[in-house]
Amino acid sequence: MGFEPRDGSLALGGIPWLARMIDKARAKADGTIGDYIYPCPKDQELLKKLGLTADQFSAIVAESRDDQEIVAKVKERYRG
Repeated sequence: MGFEPRDGSLALGGIPWLARMIDKARAKADGTIGDYIYPCPKDQELLKKLGLTADQFSAIVAESRDDQEIVAKVKERYRG
């Protein structure tokens, strides 16, 4: 079986959908995203709440060591 992102209902750092969006951003960067779409409309909705573009978010994901570092970088921006 190929790539499958985490469930969208999983909240990471108190932010719903973030874990799934992280997985999709990583998969897009490494070419394993398959039929998934990043950024999909739901990703765009979260990106808007974070005040980030998909490219900016992808850069944060690429330069971060793990999920916790990503959460730390985006959490103060979140307007849920």
